[in-house]
Amino acid sequence: MELLDRLLNKGLVLNADVLITVAGVPLIGLSLRLLAAGIETMLEYGIFEQFDQSTRAWALEHRVTSPTLMAEEETKMNFFGSYSKDQGKAWNYGYMYLTNRRIFGWHKAFNKILYEIALKDILEVVLVTNVHEEKERKELCIKINNNNVLWIHAPDIEDVHDALISKIYSE
Repeated sequence: MELLDRLLNKGLVLNADVLITVAGVPLIGLSLRLLAAGIETMLEYGIFEQFDQSTRAWALEHRVTSPTLMAEEETKMNFFGSYSKDQGKAWNYGYMYLTNRRIFGWHKAFNKILYEIALKDILEVVLVTNVHEEKERKELCIKINNNNVLWIHAPDIEDVHDALISKIYSE
């Protein structure tokens, strides 16, 4: 670990000259230079400055900060949480959105919808206490009209429950 830390902070430069010969006749000459260091060290020595600037500019230009909503759709609540389509088997994390039309999970880094449920397709919403990683916690069980169930957990799950119930019965 110390070696890696030193490599990233100080850097490493390797120079190699290789000459390939056959029967004493030089055929190919290679001059190789390897630089290995953390990006901060490289920038400190003026290496990769243009690459770093253009990469950061591209990332800022293409950064997606919120999901694309449908026509006439409004966000009522958003929060970071976890969800499971098969309770207890695999919990996945992402940003959750409750709108006037649906509840859905969104992966910010990939700008991808993880799941979505139209509010009209929800049959029942139940707040339950389950055990996760040997600790009790409250989870939201959303039963959908095709007998599927979605489980959601968030720090303020009671607020999510109340907002979801409010949206379902107000539509």
